[in-house]
Amino acid sequence: MSTTSPIHAALVLGSDSFRLLVGAVEDGTLRPLDSFHAPLRLAAALDAQGCLSPEAMHAAFDCLRAIRARLNDHALAAVRVVATSTLRMARNSHLFLPAAQQLLGHPVQVLSGEEEAVLTYLGVADGATAHGDPARTLVLGIGGGSTQLALGSGRRVQKVASLGLGTSRLALTFFSGGRIDAVSFAAAIASTRAKLGDEAPAFGPGRRDRACGASGTIHTLARLLVDNGLAGPITRGRLETLAARALDQGGGGAPLAGLGHLRLRDVTAALAILLGLMEELEIEELDVPKTGLRAGVLAELRHGRAALAA
Repeated sequence: MSTTSPIHAALVLGSDSFRLLVGAVEDGTLRPLDSFHAPLRLAAALDAQGCLSPEAMHAAFDCLRAIRARLNDHALAAVRVVATSTLRMARNSHLFLPAAQQLLGHPVQVLSGEEEAVLTYLGVADGATAHGDPARTLVLGIGGGSTQLALGSGRRVQKVASLGLGTSRLALTFFSGGRIDAVSFAAAIASTRAKLGDEAPAFGPGRRDRACGASGTIHTLARLLVDNGLAGPITRGRLETLAARALDQGGGGAPLAGLGHLRLRDVTAALAILLGLMEELEIEELDVPKTGLRAGVLAELRHGRAALAA
């Protein structure tokens, strides 16, 4: 499909997956031209010393070769590659990152947790502001290695937080060895609420008009709700019903519909994190926009951070 607008690409090397978005802006709206998603689960591949295993790095390099070929299919005006929590933490990321940059032909920027939160917010806000929505918005992003919160109005970010709390970490802590039960699930929710701690009041109900979930993990939970007959906005009640079914499967009961290649312990961990956040922040209903971190990276490529914050 041809376009006369400049084409930009954003690649996120995430803790759960590598995600590519190629798009052009036409009439103020991002038009996606290509996307790619590879569930590599880098966070789960960190060993006891905090290093990525050779097998995980080889799988990632194979994926990057495929992405490079995909990028070469487009006449790109600009490309930006960013990495998130696992590549912030991995003790051998100094070995991974130069090789990744050589394979892609583009530099890789390792985002801080706060930068990740800002860009995720901007990805949501850029689309909403283009349609005239100035609401005070809280944006949540849950990944394999960390969780981000950002609060703002329009394109202006007012407050961000990054928590060392991700699905892979929580799954290993509370659901390892096949133990998926109500006691472990309640403990995982309590741990999430405790991690949020003193940050909660700054993102509370009096500070926002709406709350959004903008990450692959939250999109997956939204899809699972639909697949299991729980369609509608994300609410605590719907998440609790889905969690009860996940715990039933963990105890030998019927499997969740739509689970596919997903691991039950990761889904259960994601449910615990999202429920913990919604309880602690008193969120009754969570919107799930289509945009997020990749769209934020593209928005910054087009406008620059200063222009977006103006």
